[in-house]
Amino acid sequence: MDERLRTEFNEWARAGKGESMERGHRPVGEQAIELMQLPATARVLDLGCGSGWATRLMAEKAEDGRVVGIDISDEMVQLASETSASFDNVEFHVASAERLPFGDREFTHAFSMESLYYYEDMRSALKEITRVLDHRGVFVCVVDLYQENRPSHQWVEQLKVPVQLLSIAEYRSLFEEAGFRNVKDRRLYDPAPLPEGYSGSTFRSLEELIEYRQA
Repeated sequence: MDERLRTEFNEWARAGKGESMERGHRPVGEQAIELMQLPATARVLDLGCGSGWATRLMAEKAEDGRVVGIDISDEMVQLASETSASFDNVEFHVASAERLPFGDREFTHAFSMESLYYYEDMRSALKEITRVLDHRGVFVCVVDLYQENRPSHQWVEQLKVPVQLLSIAEYRSLFEEAGFRNVKDRRLYDPAPLPEGYSGSTFRSLEELIEYRQA
């Protein structure tokens, strides 16, 4: 599975999808990162960092700390490294969330932007995240592909790699089984204006996009 993901996301990197993913994810991602309330000394792990835009944003907040981005795609990691050269508190590694190459309690915070549902063994990934987090560590995870968000279901067939389609309750159960405490979920709303006409490929119609935004 790791090799299938690596191949697909390497193709995304070559196709320039890192920039389009940043444009699509950033309005909600910025809200999620604000919820982390990162102190200047934070040690942050960015899981599925892609082109590294969120890694860099968190590095600006953790100016006296350390921010590490990992991705299964070596070409995404190369892109992230090249575009983050001006940051001396940032590093990137090719790695899988199911087998994190870090020590116990190494991080104070962890972040995941639309990557969790790609993990074949989500239980192992979540246990690994709890392992590398400090006892009072915080993990903020953004997911827009889930059971209660009906328009997102079509992506299961559109994507070229398997993904998991879980409910909010199933996610909560997995987090608690992995050892997380004080598990909370909330909706984050995309503030970007809706287009007057919709001609994209992500949704079949403007009405479906509106339903997605509402969910």
